[in-house]
Amino acid sequence: MIKIILCAFNEAKNIQKLIPSIIHEFELMQREFEIIFCLDCTTDNSVEIIENFKNKCPITILPIDNHRGLGLAYKKAFLHVIFNSKPDDLIVSFDADCTHNPSQLKDMIKVFEEKNLDFMVASRFVNSSSIAHFPRYRKLISASISLFLQTFFPIKNSQNKIKDYTSGYRIYKNDVLQKLYKKLGTKLITETDFTCLIEILIKLNQQKLLKSFEEYPIQYEYGEKIGASKLRLSRNFYRLLILSVKLLK
Repeated sequence: MIKIILCAFNEAKNIQKLIPSIIHEFELMQREFEIIFCLDCTTDNSVEIIENFKNKCPITILPIDNHRGLGLAYKKAFLHVIFNSKPDDLIVSFDADCTHNPSQLKDMIKVFEEKNLDFMVASRFVNSSSIAHFPRYRKLISASISLFLQTFFPIKNSQNKIKDYTSGYRIYKNDVLQKLYKKLGTKLITETDFTCLIEILIKLNQQKLLKSFEEYPIQYEYGEKIGASKLRLSRNFYRLLILSVKLLK
């Protein structure tokens, strides 16, 4: 089974486009799947839109809490799949704003399963990746963060290394997440913001749970996004520094 995690805050218009795309891809793959939404603090009509698709595919909406933050949402979603999925289930995460293309899933999952990977990230730093309409200053920031993290928290083996620590388009083997929970409990994620993506990846590596991993070229469609970005750059840069100090101890 493939479990898809989508954390969304007031993304109703994007969700309206995204769910049919996901359904279409899994119909082509003929694979069993479930979409799991975490919508904490959402005030738009996301729930109503999602409910309209429940007769077309398995969908779970986690209980909505009044606690905003991507890290809190991911932690809640990960804990749900850890306790409600089989070890060999694949956990897919990607952004709910339509910037990540579901059409890549078929090939990503094929490679993941053929190579028996523990982790895969759709990366902006693979030569054949495609990044459309992404602001130049954001590219510069992403590249700088990548170099910083590769220097202080290298994740590599004899075949591969991770360059993109912040892409949310990922595949995890649930067995790996379950092992991380056994080691760290609810501290598998402590960050409340976008830095949670960096945190869980570094912790998986520090706990020696990433025996096989790979980066996959992303097709990043920033122009498909409806609405403004919710990323607060200054706050997340500050959180990155704080997180780095904690993880280097």
